[in-house]
Amino acid sequence: MGVVQRQTLKGTFYSYLGVFIGFLTINILQPHALSKEQIGLLGILLPFSQMFAQFSILGFNGTGRYFPYFRNKETNNNGYLALATITAFVGFFIFCILLFIFKNEIISNSSDKNGLFNTYFWYLIPLTFFTLFFNVFDLYARMLYNTATGRILVEFVKRLFILFAVLLIFINVVSFETFMIIWLVANILPTFFMIKRLIKDKVFALRLELAFMDKDLKKKMLNICFFAILTGYSPLIIENLDKYMVNAAFGLGATGIYTIAYAFGVIITLPARSLYNIAYIVVAEAWKENDLPAIKELYFKSALNQFLVASFIFLLIWCNIDNIFSLLPLGYENGKYVVFFIGLGYLIDSSTGINGVILSTSKHYKWDSLFNVCLIGVTLGCNFIFIPMYGITGAAIAACVTLAVFNSFRVIFIYRLFKIQPFQFKTIGIIITCIAVYSSSMLIPKLNYFIFDGVVRSVAISILFMSVAYYFNLSIDVNRVINQTIFKLFKK
Repeated sequence: MGVVQRQTLKGTFYSYLGVFIGFLTINILQPHALSKEQIGLLGILLPFSQMFAQFSILGFNGTGRYFPYFRNKETNNNGYLALATITAFVGFFIFCILLFIFKNEIISNSSDKNGLFNTYFWYLIPLTFFTLFFNVFDLYARMLYNTATGRILVEFVKRLFILFAVLLIFINVVSFETFMIIWLVANILPTFFMIKRLIKDKVFALRLELAFMDKDLKKKMLNICFFAILTGYSPLIIENLDKYMVNAAFGLGATGIYTIAYAFGVIITLPARSLYNIAYIVVAEAWKENDLPAIKELYFKSALNQFLVASFIFLLIWCNIDNIFSLLPLGYENGKYVVFFIGLGYLIDSSTGINGVILSTSKHYKWDSLFNVCLIGVTLGCNFIFIPMYGITGAAIAACVTLAVFNSFRVIFIYRLFKIQPFQFKTIGIIITCIAVYSSSMLIPKLNYFIFDGVVRSVAISILFMSVAYYFNLSIDVNRVINQTIFKLFKK
C-alpha cells in the first residue's frame, strides 16, 4: 500500500471516528444543551480564529512546495521549522494590533452588538494563537510525510474534549461561562500534543539556518508567501463569509441553525481532507522531478475515489434528512435545504479531485491566487443575491454556486496548461448509480419510529450502492480495499 493510500486511510479512519463524536456533540447534544444564540457564537468564533490564523502565518504555508530543497535529516531540515515559527510570531503580533484597531468595526457589523459576541470577543486572541501554531507544526509534520497526526488531533482528539465540555453543560454541572473556558482549553490542547509528537519523533528543532538559503531561494519564498496569503486566506473567507453575513442579517440564532445544518453538509469532505494533506507533498515532489504522468494518475484517481465516497455519504444524509432533523429541537428544520446545497457544493468539489493542490504547487501558483481573490467577489455577490431571497438557505445556495464556479475555472485552467483533466466515463457511472439508488430509496415505506427508519433506510442504501459500485468496478482502489478486507476476514 502506497504512502498516499496508507496515510489517507489512517486519517480518514480517525476522521470518521471524529465524525461520530462530532455528530453526537454538535448535532445531537449541543442543540439541547445550548441556545441557538450560544451555538451561533461558537459558529462565529471558530471561523474567525481560523481566518485570523491564516492571515498571521503570512503565507508561509505556501512554501511547502519548496520544502524538498530544505529536506535534510542531519541538519534538521535546514531550519525550516524555526523560520516558520518566527514568521508566525511576527504575523500574530500584526494581527493583535489590527484586532485592537478594528474591534468596534467587527462587532458593529454584527446584529448581536451588545450580546454574546461582544462578551466573548477577546477569546479570538488565544484561539487564533494556538490555531496558528498548530497549523505551523502540522505543516512541518506533513512535510515529513506525517499527515495523520494533525488530522487525528483535530478531527478526533479535540472533538473528544469538546464532547466532554458539552456533556458537562448538558447535565447542568457547569454554567455557560465555565463551559466556554473548558471549550477554549479543548481547542488549545491539540497544539501541545502536536509539539509533543514532533519532540518524540526528534524533529522539533528551532535552530535557524539562514546561511543555507541562497538569494534565489529567498526570492522565491518571499514571492510565494505573498501569493499564498491570498491563496490561503481567500478560501477561508469564501467558506465562512456566509456565516458572517447570516449573523449580520439575522443574528446569532439563525447562525446557530445554519451552523448545525452546515455541519451535516461538510461531512462528505472528510476523505478529501486526509487526501489533500499527503497529496500536497507528493505532488510537490513530482513537480520537482517534472513527473507529469504521476501527477496525472493521482489527479485521475483522487477525483474518481473522492466522488464515489462523497456521493455515497451524500445519499445517506439526504435520504435520511427528515430522520436527522427529528433528533433536533423545533426550529432547526429551517436548515433542511442548507444541508442539501452545502452537500451538493462539496459533492461537486470532490468530483474535481486535487485540482487546487496541482495548481498551487506548480509554477503557475500565482493564477490560483488570482482565482481565489476573484472568487471573493463571486461569493459576496451570490450572498447578496440569495440571502435576501431565501434566508439561510440562500447562503447555502451561494456557497454551492461558488464551489461550482471555482472548481470549473480550476479544471479548465489545468487542462489548458497541462492537458490533464479529472473526469472519466466512470464518473458518469457514479452519477447514474446515485440517481438509481436515490429513486429506489423512495420505494422504502416510511416507518413510524424515525431511528428504526433511519437504520433500515441506511442499510438498504449502503447494500445497494456498494453492490452496484463493486459489480461495475467503479473504483479499482475501492474494490481493492473491499477485496483485501474480505480476504483478511476469511483468513482469520
